[in-house]
Amino acid sequence: MESTIRRIQINAQHLLSNNDCLSEIDPQYIEIKQSFDANSLNKYLFPYEPELKESLSTFWKNEKILLQPSFGLSLEQDRELSFNQFKRLMELATTHFGLIDLERNPKKLAVFTQGYRFQNPSVTTLMGVHFSLFGASIVFLGSEEQRQKYIEKVEKLEIVGCFSLTELGHGSNVQSIETIAEYDHDKEEFIINSPTITSQKYFIGGSAKNATHTIIMAQLKVSGKMEGVHAFVARIRNDDGSLVKGVDIRDCGVKMALNGVDNGRIMFKDLHIPRDQLLNRFGGVNKAGIYTSPINPANKRFANTIGALVLGRYIVSIGSVAFSSVGLTTAIRYSFSRKQFQGSDPKFEKQLISYSSHRKRLIPHLANTYATHFSNNYLLDLLCEKEKKEKEIHILASALKAYSSWSTRDCLQECREACGGQGFLSENLIGNFKSETEIYTTFEGDNILLYQQVAKFMLSESRKNPPADYQQPSNEQKQKTDRNYIRSFDFLSAALNSRLNQTIQYVTEKLSDSVSEGSAIMDAWNDNGTYIVRLGVAYTEKTILDKFIPAVNNYPDENTRNALKLLVSLYVLNIIDRDNWFLKYQFISPQQSESISIQILELCKEIVPYSISLTDALGFDHERLGPIAGDWISSNKF
Repeated sequence: MESTIRRIQINAQHLLSNNDCLSEIDPQYIEIKQSFDANSLNKYLFPYEPELKESLSTFWKNEKILLQPSFGLSLEQDRELSFNQFKRLMELATTHFGLIDLERNPKKLAVFTQGYRFQNPSVTTLMGVHFSLFGASIVFLGSEEQRQKYIEKVEKLEIVGCFSLTELGHGSNVQSIETIAEYDHDKEEFIINSPTITSQKYFIGGSAKNATHTIIMAQLKVSGKMEGVHAFVARIRNDDGSLVKGVDIRDCGVKMALNGVDNGRIMFKDLHIPRDQLLNRFGGVNKAGIYTSPINPANKRFANTIGALVLGRYIVSIGSVAFSSVGLTTAIRYSFSRKQFQGSDPKFEKQLISYSSHRKRLIPHLANTYATHFSNNYLLDLLCEKEKKEKEIHILASALKAYSSWSTRDCLQECREACGGQGFLSENLIGNFKSETEIYTTFEGDNILLYQQVAKFMLSESRKNPPADYQQPSNEQKQKTDRNYIRSFDFLSAALNSRLNQTIQYVTEKLSDSVSEGSAIMDAWNDNGTYIVRLGVAYTEKTILDKFIPAVNNYPDENTRNALKLLVSLYVLNIIDRDNWFLKYQFISPQQSESISIQILELCKEIVPYSISLTDALGFDHERLGPIAGDWISSNKF
């Protein structure tokens, strides 16, 4: 490693220098080096299923078909490569875990998702649609008999599945979808129809070309009565690839990214499917033609149906952390080796990482990535409990999906810009991943609506357990501007807790005032949507901190623990610096605000010596990333 770094430095001087000091070494040069044992931290970050993790790590390095990038391919070539890679990935996946592990041991899926090491996100999207949506629907919504019928076929790709929920006219508002499945008792069949143009299933991944079956989410109608949204398994293609009678599919065409995924739009006209293809864990039609359900009323039944698919939001969150990790590992390593402009010594140009403004672009995202990761681990533990805390799982999954996908969007944008034109090259992955993960902000629920779900939960809880009244810190406390106080976990926790409690009270009062002035409840909610979303964000950031602090404090090595503590302080101080709530409600003084801005810059600088080890611990080998993560000078030789 030492010799490689020295070679990069000398080669860089050859490229940028017109002086005769090639043999000199910049005394201010910041070396790329390990400041602690990154491998030990990696094991702490990813403690589950170590044997599977090791097996996959070995496999990723040698699988030629999966290593092929999709850069520059035509639409058809991209889809063909992605589908072939998806099939190989499924072969690998099902040698290590099965669909039933989604319920029994989701840690296996987590290891697989977090360990994915390839350059084509379309492949994991195809797998997510087939395995974690179509397959998961059968696992979580189907009866034991239905599991026995379908699971093995899904795992062996005898069935290629997609998931038909979103419609042209309805996305987030699932309860109002228009597709109808009406039961014909004489034939013991459901007849599925798309009664309007807006009822066509839209943007259905995998449906345009390859899927043989789909899960259809539709309004169930039995004996003239609407029983709410239910899930049905339906075949959409015959063995020869032709469409099943009653199914019409059109291609959605070229997208801004993920063009290896064949998104389609589907209309149903008198599609007949047998009675036993209604996934009936939460409700079904018996042979007498009578609808029965163990869960009533319909709204509660719907909540259970949608809640059973919450795993997808967790997968988006861990995927977001993985893509941020790639961007940060690449951009931070590049910032050590790339130089720009002379410093105090005109003989040498300065490394990008030596610029305060450059550090400020990248290092806070490293703190966010670590913070989110530990909350993802906590959510995974909840998912693995036998007696599941369904409400906490649902709310935390919604919160983390929204937070992580927006964080990754912003992180990859900064990484892209921080690497200049190199970040725009597909081979360096950042720009490519930025485009490919853009849809994460929409997958599995619109983020604005997810934060509203979180806020609704908080408001409901506050009626049972009202938060403490907000009290400004004392004047004496607000005069404290020293780094020890500003960085202390007590101060940081109090800041986010105070904001959350006050925001709960504020939103409650705003809603109450709106209703008192004559607004209907839904109108009051919509009129105060901006404040409600802020409440969702406040809860999420406070919850993330609550999981971050104990995870850091429990790390055994003191040197590594100190580095992680710097990330905790940076995570929260960056929140305080961005949100005017803390000054508006006088939680901090103007002097403290100035001190916080200074401390953020100081923390970014102090984290730099640890940054290589911190990014390496996230588990993405820089040698298998883009050229700028390593010896980019040699890779650009003519």
